[in-house]
Amino acid sequence: MPAPFRSEFNKGTVYLIGGGSGSRKYLTLEADSILSQADVVLHDMFMDSLKEYYPQAEWIHTGKQKGVHTKKQTEINELLVRYAKEGRKTVRLKAGDVSIFARTSEEIEILRANHFAVKLVMGISSPQLLSGELTTSLTHRDRTRSVSYWSGYWDKNIQSVEIPRSDAHLIFMGLGELENIVNRFLALGKSELTPLIAASNLGRPNQKIVKTNLRDAAQDIKNAELENPTLLAVGLEHID
Repeated sequence: MPAPFRSEFNKGTVYLIGGGSGSRKYLTLEADSILSQADVVLHDMFMDSLKEYYPQAEWIHTGKQKGVHTKKQTEINELLVRYAKEGRKTVRLKAGDVSIFARTSEEIEILRANHFAVKLVMGISSPQLLSGELTTSLTHRDRTRSVSYWSGYWDKNIQSVEIPRSDAHLIFMGLGELENIVNRFLALGKSELTPLIAASNLGRPNQKIVKTNLRDAAQDIKNAELENPTLLAVGLEHID
């Protein structure tokens, strides 16, 4: 029988791990192996449910959500460097995937500036969870050939992103800017009946998915009492 999978925790390396929705079933084998060897885990919101599986580590809540920041990003960066300098096996555990809208680039920069190696361990992001819940692909050979990922939230001191030219759009953190996002699509000539799917807390027991359109989105989402984090999917014409 093959030996159980094990990925050794490399000395002097800080691991940035994608934890998906916070359910253990969505962790990769590598993520599970590294977490089982960690001394300290700086974790996002919604990752608390994983604590019981890795009790050897100290868990520090560093999560951020709109209006609720347990620690500023600069503080998180400082903690990563401090624990790594102390020689502790340090993990940064993020919701979703580490490569998409996770402030990962800033953490990589500060760690490398302090001469630490960084390893990314990928996770399942909300678009993949949405695809699973809908039991369909997010692309279609004939009807949805391009999909863009963009952030619906932005620092108001920074110019907002232009809406990409794609068949469909997956918009992270867009709930608070829903009205603005809908108006921008309409201003570009999109039909009021363009489909919009809003999915809150994907992969968790309290998840909600609302299928609507640009015209009715605001009222339908309000009626469903969706909360952050919410993914918006606009223009998936092949999904009923």
